Amino acid sequence: MLKFSANIGMMFAEIENPVERIQAAKDAGFEAVELLFVYDIPVEDLAAETERTGISWSVVNIAVGEGVQMGPLVAAAPGKEAAFRENLAAAKKYCAALKPTALVVPAYTPPEGVSKTEALPVFKESMRIAAEEMSELGIPVIIEALNPEFRPNSLLTTTAEVMAVVEELDHPNFGMEYDQYHMYGMEGHMEETVEKYLPYIGNIQIADIPGRGEPGTGEVDFDLFLSTLDRLGYDKWVALEYVPSGDTVETLKWLDKWR
Repeated sequence: MLKFSANIGMMFAEIENPVERIQAAKDAGFEAVELLFVYDIPVEDLAAETERTGISWSVVNIAVGEGVQMGPLVAAAPGKEAAFRENLAAAKKYCAALKPTALVVPAYTPPEGVSKTEALPVFKESMRIAAEEMSELGIPVIIEALNPEFRPNSLLTTTAEVMAVVEELDHPNFGMEYDQYHMYGMEGHMEETVEKYLPYIGNIQIADIPGRGEPGTGEVDFDLFLSTLDRLGYDKWVALEYVPSGDTVETLKWLDKWR
């Protein structure tokens, strides 16, 4: 049986305080959550609510910019090693408290003036360091390809590009996140891709296309995709990373058949 996580950055936005959305997710039947901007919230607040509700965390994202804020990918920036180390230290602190299934590093845009050719070797070394350091916590590092239609000039844009990095590093604590929303338009053949790379996938995120709404609002055949995951015995989280078309709870009716 598939298990689902709620992205509380996008979902349950009817509640202003993201920390309070954890309880809302729990009340809606979720056993796990994830949140992109965790570093905007004191780790003590998140940890206390996590313990109180008994919720799990599917993933925690590493911050990509300098000063643990959104921005160019310092993990792929020559000369920004100190900034990456700062972000990794913050991620380790949050991961130690929240105990997610994995730490995600999205392959966002390299800094201005840095080509992908220059950025990729730096990124690989950063990921080697991250995989090694996160192994101390028993938490794998997973990297994510992004559709340049949504994230222009992304460093990695296909599952094959991500897999090339995974294979080159060949680290037991390193794998990939499969974001269906980004990969649907980039490569198609989602079911075949997931089956091919299943042993390396540490988290899956989903949203419909176009519009990034809940399943059923767009053109993606989620019955086929989720049935495939179920058939394959996928046992990690399927994270709902969508923007609800209405009240969040009302948009969850499609999920009933999968629970």
